[in-house]
Amino acid sequence: DVQSIVSELQLKVNTQIKLPVGYFVKYGGAFENLTKAKDRLMIAVPVSLLLIFVLLYFAFRSVKHGLLIFSAIPLSAIGGIYFLALRGMPFSISAGIGFIALFGVAVLNGIVLVAEFNRLKLHNGNQLVRAVIQGAMTRLRPVLMTAFVASLGFLPMALSHGAGAEVQRPLATVVIGGLLIATFLTLFVLPALYIIFEKGIQLKRLPVPKTRIGLFALMLGTMLSTAQTPLNLEKATQMAIDNNQQIKDEQLKAQYAKALIASSVQIANTAVGFEFGQLNSVYNDTRLGIVQPFQWPSVYKDQQALHTEQWRSALLEINLKEYEIRHRVAVAFNRYSNLKAQEQLLQALDTLYSNFYTRANIRVQAGESDVLELTTAQSLKTSLVVQDKKIRQALEVVQLELQLLVNSATPVMPEVAPFKALLPVSNNATLISQHPLIEGLSQQVRIAQAQTAVEKSALLPDFSMGVNNGSIIGFGADNELYRARNRFTSVQLQVGIPIFAKAQRAKIDASQVFENLAISQLKTQTTMLENKWQQLSVQYVAGLEIVQFYEEVELINAQTILQTAQTHYKNGLINYLEFVMLTNQVFATRSNYIEAVNSLNETVLAIQFLTQQLN
Repeated sequence: DVQSIVSELQLKVNTQIKLPVGYFVKYGGAFENLTKAKDRLMIAVPVSLLLIFVLLYFAFRSVKHGLLIFSAIPLSAIGGIYFLALRGMPFSISAGIGFIALFGVAVLNGIVLVAEFNRLKLHNGNQLVRAVIQGAMTRLRPVLMTAFVASLGFLPMALSHGAGAEVQRPLATVVIGGLLIATFLTLFVLPALYIIFEKGIQLKRLPVPKTRIGLFALMLGTMLSTAQTPLNLEKATQMAIDNNQQIKDEQLKAQYAKALIASSVQIANTAVGFEFGQLNSVYNDTRLGIVQPFQWPSVYKDQQALHTEQWRSALLEINLKEYEIRHRVAVAFNRYSNLKAQEQLLQALDTLYSNFYTRANIRVQAGESDVLELTTAQSLKTSLVVQDKKIRQALEVVQLELQLLVNSATPVMPEVAPFKALLPVSNNATLISQHPLIEGLSQQVRIAQAQTAVEKSALLPDFSMGVNNGSIIGFGADNELYRARNRFTSVQLQVGIPIFAKAQRAKIDASQVFENLAISQLKTQTTMLENKWQQLSVQYVAGLEIVQFYEEVELINAQTILQTAQTHYKNGLINYLEFVMLTNQVFATRSNYIEAVNSLNETVLAIQFLTQQLN
């Protein structure tokens, strides 16, 4: 290329040729044009990059988002440089122009992605990862179309060999190579950078497999894989509390209630007046006055107490929502464990019926039985398919419920907890008074009492203080002549007495009725919870006895019956109808045991919910 040849020529001229004084060497032609063009590019490229950034800032009103989209420029430059080297082309002016065009198209892809991320993040309630995944999936086609249309449009130039090909090929090569590499890297790097720029801490809240799945979805736009690390109860509960939108709403309500406390002491507007005219005589006098009204000090105190109680009520609502979420997650995990136990029982039954079908098939072929036995075995085996589908559907429903509770963008795979989780329960009914629901109703009573105090304080007198300054033109009482420059000051004090207080007394009566209603609701709810606790206590004792009876008697007998039935059927001591009847009896016993344990676990969770024992 010209640059290399001239560089080598300059080296030899400077070392091997000595010119007389007054003579010098000048390099013109194509090299001179190259030098001038490079000088212009040293101005054009920074200016174009600066203009791109300015336009990005005006588009998003954010330096952060502008820098984020600006990252597409170095990513696209990688592809342009790589393809020039791949085709053995030197950097030229046309290649430089190609880089400027490339930067514009590459930035366009970043704008398409970031604008969609911002829209979905706002629509999804600032759920960052979900917005990035959905945005990448919906904008994958526009991004690919932008890159492919531009690349295919420059393809004839990249392959040209006619007149002007030496100018067209570098430009087209830079654009095609840069867009291909930039599009591929943008779908990986830009979403990850967006998450880090916006709120990098959310990456720590998600399991690593979910993040990897999200990256593949960003690149390919395919559905997420459901393979992930199972969540245990503790982690799922914490995720549900951190991500639940209802809890976030209650937190905002608490912030609103706390901010209102500062508005309790609200002083009325200061009145400033001016008078002009014949106030004292035929002469025109002037008077300035400032009046400040106040309420009785206890009014402000009562209002502050009311706002404080309302703020405490909002905090208790947060506590109640969190406690309800804990209970719902625990119930869902218990239901999932129960379904898994039923699934294992179904698998054991499938194994038994498969062996029965194999043995029946052998007996039919040996002529020891007829086709009725084989058909019965086959019917029993195929009947399990429907039950298996029901269990799988129920498991998917539980997973979707947990997905909603933890506010996850992907299905949740809960960890299978021990099936028989007979946790200790408290027999202390006084713990019900500490239940978040009871505490919330108690707080409503305090709010009603504070409201009554505010209404009563409205009957207290209010007052105002003022200062007046005016002129008295003419002769005063002391026979002295006073002019406009002579000023006289007076102080006024007014007291507002609520003489017509019938309406306010009606408000007080209504507030007291509401206070009595709050007390009645508290007593009613406390009685209901105590009665519920007594019912659950009876259910717990009965359920525990049933489970123990199954474990000590029924399950042992069922195992003995199953082993004996298998041995007798194998030895021909009983026919296949008796074998089927005995095995159905055994698995009915095991199924009833699973239901008994599940019912006991649900009773335990309900008691723990009432007595503040949920972790």
